[in-house]
Amino acid sequence: RNFKTLLDSILEVVKEILSVLPNLIKHIFEVINKRLRFSITFKTTAIHTFSLTLALLFNTILIAGGIFGLLVYQDYEFMSRSMNAMASSITDANSIPEEKFLELSKDYGMDITIFNSNKDISFTTASSESSVFFSKNTNGFSLDGRDNNAYVMMDKKLGSGDSIYYIQLRRPITNYIPILPIAVSIVSALNILIIITSGIKLSRTSRKMLKPIDNMTNTAKSISISALDKRLDVVQSHDELKDLAETFNDMLDRIEKSYEQQNQFVSDASHELRTPIAVIQGYANMLNRWGKDDKAVLEESINAIKSEAENMKELVEKLLFLARADKNTQKIEKDEFPLNGLIDEIMRETRMIDSKHMFLCDRNDEVIIDADRTLIKQALRIFIDNSIKYTPENGLIKLNSINNGSGIILIIQDNGIGIPKEDLPHIFDRFYRCDKARTRQMGGTGLGLSIAKWIIGRHNGNIQVESGLNLGTKIIIYLPYR
Repeated sequence: RNFKTLLDSILEVVKEILSVLPNLIKHIFEVINKRLRFSITFKTTAIHTFSLTLALLFNTILIAGGIFGLLVYQDYEFMSRSMNAMASSITDANSIPEEKFLELSKDYGMDITIFNSNKDISFTTASSESSVFFSKNTNGFSLDGRDNNAYVMMDKKLGSGDSIYYIQLRRPITNYIPILPIAVSIVSALNILIIITSGIKLSRTSRKMLKPIDNMTNTAKSISISALDKRLDVVQSHDELKDLAETFNDMLDRIEKSYEQQNQFVSDASHELRTPIAVIQGYANMLNRWGKDDKAVLEESINAIKSEAENMKELVEKLLFLARADKNTQKIEKDEFPLNGLIDEIMRETRMIDSKHMFLCDRNDEVIIDADRTLIKQALRIFIDNSIKYTPENGLIKLNSINNGSGIILIIQDNGIGIPKEDLPHIFDRFYRCDKARTRQMGGTGLGLSIAKWIIGRHNGNIQVESGLNLGTKIIIYLPYR
């Protein structure tokens, strides 16, 4: 009974340990991961090896328990047969055949004790009667302990009335000791071999699987501003690492394109600023030499410097606009206003400042839109200024506004020189001009259309351009109500 209580206590302790073990292991790994730096291969191998060790340890416990249960079951079968044989012998002889029982006890290493009806010892083969005790389990099989020894016991009540005997067979569990350690040692040796082999194999496999990451790391380290054309090798990978490498390569493509655009932007801005600076410097030198005393030269120089300063101011303002747009800091203050009123205002101002072209508005539907009035006006002025710039004198420029139910369609159309087809895809690029030599005869900086496209895009609109050389240009803008 004491041994059974002890066994139950041990099982409860093991159960408690197993319940807290997962959280304890997780906490240990988190602490180690924060404190120390390990490679993915080491982490994978360590976690797998640790998990495998726990699984094999649990498996070893199950095997040891199974062997122990098998041995106990064998004792149960043997004791059952012996108990039946002894009961028959006592019944046939109507007495206790002591010599036969002594021989049986000696041959099979078990104690045989027989109690009378008063539960006093009538016969025992135990070395000490003090170690023998009467079990309350008078018919059955049990595990029990006494005097720091554990036993498997079988009890049986025999007879009736005054002729009652209680037969008790008892065998020490120490008989299992030679078997259990050997079995556990063999299983443990096999477990250690499995753990070592599995750890080595997993480490090699992990290094092989993660080799593309090393290649990615080395390639990434070799990438610099002067070597943005390098890309990760995606040929050797056919898993998630390939997706990662392709994503990384796409990012590098965008970075390289952005860097090239930035360089081009700086180069174009420097080119555009160089001309007015050179003009201003030239006139300033001329004034310094002899223009101060020549009124005609002085007047010419002042006008030229003033004109170029205005050009520089316009260019810088556009550059700042695009810089704020790129950084998403350009303010947009939307409010509801009648778009047809804005169209009328633009047409009126345009006719006032330009008398060399004909301006026509065939249709201007009344509609209220939610937008930044100043920015919309700026975008429309850019398109109209371009039409004025590239349309000969007495040419016709139209601006119409059509409400199609879901939004507004704005159409700016002229009968000017048009745009060659090969240039159409690039007209919204910064500093792009159809005249390859970048002549300044027409004026402008090549930034207006980029700004107009950004404004329309920020209002969730879109732009279509229809044009051809000497066929005029038609700009179609769609703006949703909101």
